[in-house]
Amino acid sequence: MKRYTIPTIFFTIGVTLQFLFYFSWVSFTLLAVSSLLLTLFLYSLDLQSLPNVSNPNLSKEDSITNNDVDPLKEHQIQSEPDALFDTNQTTAPDLSIANEQETQTKEIIWKIDPILFARESVRLEERNLFCDTVKEFPFSFTSPKLSSIQYVYFDGKDFKECFWQKSEMLVETDDNPVEWNDWEESRIRESLPVISKNKRKLYVPLTINANLFGFLCFATKESWLEEEVQVFWDESTNLSEKILAKREYAKVTKHPFTKLFTVSHFYQIAKSSFEASENKTLVLFKFIDTNFQSELAIGLHHLGIKQTVIGLGLFQLEDNLYAALIPNERLDNFSSFFQQFIEELDLLGYPSEVALGYSNQSIPDLKFDSWIKRAYTSLEESILYHAA
Repeated sequence: MKRYTIPTIFFTIGVTLQFLFYFSWVSFTLLAVSSLLLTLFLYSLDLQSLPNVSNPNLSKEDSITNNDVDPLKEHQIQSEPDALFDTNQTTAPDLSIANEQETQTKEIIWKIDPILFARESVRLEERNLFCDTVKEFPFSFTSPKLSSIQYVYFDGKDFKECFWQKSEMLVETDDNPVEWNDWEESRIRESLPVISKNKRKLYVPLTINANLFGFLCFATKESWLEEEVQVFWDESTNLSEKILAKREYAKVTKHPFTKLFTVSHFYQIAKSSFEASENKTLVLFKFIDTNFQSELAIGLHHLGIKQTVIGLGLFQLEDNLYAALIPNERLDNFSSFFQQFIEELDLLGYPSEVALGYSNQSIPDLKFDSWIKRAYTSLEESILYHAA
């Protein structure tokens, strides 16, 4: 049955019913208009089904040729990225390899805003130092009354739980708030131990030389006695000393604001690496006309370590000058990571221009000073290139 017989049947049935029951010119007009609209609608469907309707100038032969194209091949052609060609290249590049690399899904580097990420990383630096010390020197279960231990970190303002220990099992926790009363908290802030009112918890501060790092909460199913307090406080002093030692070492090796490695630590590590012939490339970074240089450098430091492409991390040599010692076997991975790092910054609204200088140990009888100078010379050339 053809499509246009449907409105004809609809109109005929409507007219018949009107003559049999009640005839009105108003209802007759509505019936005629409805039938006409239905006809126009079916006519538009026929137009859409016609081949090559968008280009009526195509011949019948061209239409048949276009309809025979494999849809999968057509999709591949449309989705194929534009290739970048070297003007000095004499042979055509291998597009199959380039397309395969482009189609691989890359994991997004920046999960949050770069500025927020940098500031949060600096804030967590002291907490991570506290956590690393706890992992290395956990408290020993010496008392049979002891059932569990809470390790709580103090950031200068608030107390937050970091670890929970049961016997030899140490579990890292979220920044859970501490459940205690004001009197117990005030005692700890004064660097004094305190037993809870129900005698089931003993709070011992981690403090040394007027520095309060946090506290340990010892839980028991029995009751703590006043004479037991001093024993736990003395034993916790060892952990306090380890935390203080790590903090003092961090003050020497890391910048006070960015928490990147200092220039003195750079020369110490670089000289040791050079003398050991570890086959590392010295890379210098200089941010040019870029806002939030320090924050972006902090992000490069932490994300590069996470991706295992930047070695030990970034060294801050000057305000906007940074260095890294990258193993030669990771140079390709670093190059890909750094390109994606800059591209994502542009997409996030932080356009960045970075000059790079590098120096490796491929030259025979190369001295340490020459190795450093070659990197600076390469950096100066990169700065002049960007200025041009």
